[in-house]
Amino acid sequence: MTVLPLYAERRRRRSNKPLQALTYQLEHIFERNELHNFTLGDCRGLVIAQAGDIHESEILAAYAPMLARTVDRRYRRQVLSHINSVIPTITVDSIYVRRFRLDHQAFYLTLVGRPDVYRHLSLYRAISGVRRILAGTEAA
Repeated sequence: MTVLPLYAERRRRRSNKPLQALTYQLEHIFERNELHNFTLGDCRGLVIAQAGDIHESEILAAYAPMLARTVDRRYRRQVLSHINSVIPTITVDSIYVRRFRLDHQAFYLTLVGRPDVYRHLSLYRAISGVRRILAGTEAA
């Protein structure tokens, strides 16, 4: 008789260190959805965790607070033009920034990849993972 486990662990890599766990979380979504870059930044524009090119992540984290706050399309195009001068592969349709709060702190997830329905799911999964990882840690 074969006994099936009630819960199969789906995570391949684990870490007790929050920053490493965040990186694993982003890398998993990055690889699964074939993204170009996935960056978690803070309200100061600093990279907390990333998957993809580190130099691109630094630029994306720096501009994420501006992109997330603006509703003015002309201003958004100007910001994207600045980003595009450094990262030529960025287009209006390939970048998406999501702001969320955790313990009264603002964080920004910046996703760069082909535009499709999965980017919203990717962001939701990443936010859930970040909240789970940072809950109750000093890093939060």
